[in-house]
Amino acid sequence: MKKQGVIFDLDGTLIDSLMDIALCTNIVLKEFDLPEHPLEEYKYFVGGGADILIKNALPKNSENELAKKVLNRFKKVYDQEIHHNTKPYEGIYELLELLDKNKYQVGVLSNKPHEFTIKYVKDFFSKYSNIIEVHGSKENVPKKPNPQAAVEIAEAFNLKCEDIFFVGDSDVDMKTAKNSKMKAVGVSWGFRGTDELIENGADYIVKTPLDIYNLLK
Repeated sequence: MKKQGVIFDLDGTLIDSLMDIALCTNIVLKEFDLPEHPLEEYKYFVGGGADILIKNALPKNSENELAKKVLNRFKKVYDQEIHHNTKPYEGIYELLELLDKNKYQVGVLSNKPHEFTIKYVKDFFSKYSNIIEVHGSKENVPKKPNPQAAVEIAEAFNLKCEDIFFVGDSDVDMKTAKNSKMKAVGVSWGFRGTDELIENGADYIVKTPLDIYNLLK
């Protein structure tokens, strides 16, 4: 059987973190006397990393200096508030058990700051020894949808890119898969709708985590 691997996005794919992201952002916006946003709007603010989240949450044409201050404060608040509402989606643990049992190599690639990505994977998924590559946003590596980090994970797996399924919930993830020549798998349970996933090149749309395992088989 051909060896295959899986790279997962984190937020909106493995974990439902939207409530905590929204709460922490609104705490910071309130501190700066800026307008807050309802939960639903945050579905479209996330995906590009913390800096893009803050840019989207701030009023249009906000000064760069304000954005930097709000971003730095957000990171402190988000770190302190980890995190009562965030949890893996239903079926994720069962999927990871199967991937581990059947020795599929697994990676996580997020635009979330690297230190938070590492923390969440450690908190929720440390028992799975086959999760061998975990990468968040780093200053010296371009963020998704740039393919560099995904390709580096493939190299660490010692697999060809075309033998890897890239799983995510947003246009950024589908573009990352396409840019790195991986199979693009869009999840229907994430922050965005399936229309966005299809429009951005999803090869497959899955309705449950176990559907991902069936794709691999």
